[in-house]
Parts: sequence; structure tokens; C-alpha cells
Amino acid sequence: MSVKGMADCLGLTRSSFYNAFGNRETLLQNLLLYYEVQTPQIALVLAEPPIDVKQLLTKLIREMCAAHRADFDRKGCLLTNLAIEARDSEPTLRNMLLQINTDRIARLIEICQWAATAKELPRNTDCEEYGHQLFALLEQINLLARNLPTCDPLEDIALTQLARLGLYTEDEPEPDRAT
Repeated sequence: MSVKGMADCLGLTRSSFYNAFGNRETLLQNLLLYYEVQTPQIALVLAEPPIDVKQLLTKLIREMCAAHRADFDRKGCLLTNLAIEARDSEPTLRNMLLQINTDRIARLIEICQWAATAKELPRNTDCEEYGHQLFALLEQINLLARNLPTCDPLEDIALTQLARLGLYTEDEPEPDRAT
């Protein structure tokens, strides 16, 4: 969408748009950052070792699936949708999305390394491969949420795949305790 189109949708003049948001790229960058901290995947960014990685990933998938079930309009994930829609005519947006996805994969690789160190995964686990597989699983959840007739089977599908990676737990996380 052009700046003019966005300004029109917001009921602003183009100069008001630029005064409020800077340029289109800055607006998109801020939108993507804001969106990132609103999604269940923020748990991956905030996690620090020592942590039960199986619990972290199981809880994340359950929360992602719950969020999709609550999305009655079935719009899906903004980042996934933008990645699909971004064309070569949008190099700035494509580069932003590429960097976000590269960072997500790197974080998932790091989390897999924590799991191997904590013996939740075998020490000889190829954490780079696992990080990519986890990223594909998270993206698959976002794509299926838009394309399945109902989101009801989504959690079972995702948790089955997580179990195949050896990263699923049936253990309920302990409730947070205020100190």
C-alpha cells in the first residue's frame, strides 16, 4: 500500500502521515516490531537458560493455536502474511522480513543448544537443523490456521510434530509465583 493509500485509510493528509510516522519504511518497521512483542513467540526472545525447553515450546505452540482459534476472521499471522505477499517491488519490506526470520531461526538454534546442554535432546543433536525444523513448524501453524476449514485440529497436528522432534512434554508448567 502506498503512503497516499495509508494516509487516506487513516483520514490523514500525506504531510500529516509523514509528520506522525516518518516514512513508509519506518512505519512498517515500527509495525513489525510492535507486532513481534504482541505474539506468543515473544516467549522465545525472553527465554533465558536454564529453562525447560520442552515446556517452553509446548506452551508456545498451545498459545499460538489458541490465538488462531480466537481469530474469528482467520487473518493469520501478520509476518507470515507479509512474507507471502511481499514482492520484489518491496525490497525494504522483504529485507525486514528476511532479517526477522533469520533472527528467529538463530534464536531457535540457540534454544535447541540449550536443550542439548540440559540433556533434553541428545548432545549430538544437529541444533541448526532442529532450529530450521522448528521455524518451519511455527510457520506451518500460521499457514494452516488460514487454510484449514477449522483451527480445531491445529494443536494436535503441531504437537505431534513437536513430539517427533523430541521436544514435546505433557507436563504442565508450574504457575508463576509472585515473590
